[in-house]
Formats: sequence, structure tokens, C-alpha cells
Amino acid sequence: MLSYYVVLRSVLRLKPWLRKCLARCRHCGIFFLTDVRNAGRKDLGCPFGCREHHRKRESTRRSVAYYREPEGQVKKHDLNARRRRSSPATPTSDPPPLPWPRPVLDYVRVVVSVIEGRRVLLAEVVEMLWRTLRQHRMVRRRRMDQSVAWLNEQPP
Repeated sequence: MLSYYVVLRSVLRLKPWLRKCLARCRHCGIFFLTDVRNAGRKDLGCPFGCREHHRKRESTRRSVAYYREPEGQVKKHDLNARRRRSSPATPTSDPPPLPWPRPVLDYVRVVVSVIEGRRVLLAEVVEMLWRTLRQHRMVRRRRMDQSVAWLNEQPP
């Protein structure tokens, strides 16, 4: 988490106009960059899990409220009856899974779009992250010394 804040501060230092896009999660309090259209809002959830959790919780709340009403009970009865009559679905071929969680990729896409001032596609973000992961560190230490130094900086 500390390294995230270091990168966030360095981006804000290099590009001070992005400070207006800085938001704080209303659930966990984490700072993050948001889209320019959401600048100044205080009701945002972070893209690291709070936004998704809130969306699921609200969806469940709406669903429960609907199915407690008479109209919803009739609908649920029909859905359950239809489920018992239907045969099992055949598996379909899904697209290949993304190497990182979708909310994180979407957040990186928004941040890169805001920083570069242009619309960035999800495929560009994935390609950029793969390129970054393929780069070797330019260190003059043995691998073991590098690992020990890293563990001292970031203990488990």
C-alpha cells in the first residue's frame, strides 16, 4: 500500500492538474484518481473492491425487496418452475480470461487516460502491463542480495 501512495504522490507532483481528480473512498478511505467527470464527488468507492462490494450489496437489497412483494413472489415462482423443467445448459466457449482482475484493469485504464489526456483501450493497458513485467531490473547485486533487500524494505 505504501508503494501505491508513493507512485500516486509522484504522479500528482509531476502533473498537478490531476489533483482535482484525487478522490477518497467513502468506505475504506483510500485515495485514488478518478475520471475528470467525477472530480469533486465525495460518494465514490475505490476500484480496489469497495465499489464492487457496494454494487453487489445494493443489488441484493433491491432483489430481496422485489421478491418480498406479491408481484415478485409470482415471478420467482415462475422462474423456479421453469428451472425445474429445463435441461442442463451446454457449456459455451468463453473468451480467454484477463491476467489481472477486471476492476483493477479498468482503474489503470482510467488513470492512464487521465494522465495522457486521451482515451486508452483495455488492450493497450494489458499490453503495457505485460511489457512492464517483462523488463529486467537494472541492478548490480546478486539475485539473493536483491531479494533480501526487497524483503527488508517490504516485510511480509
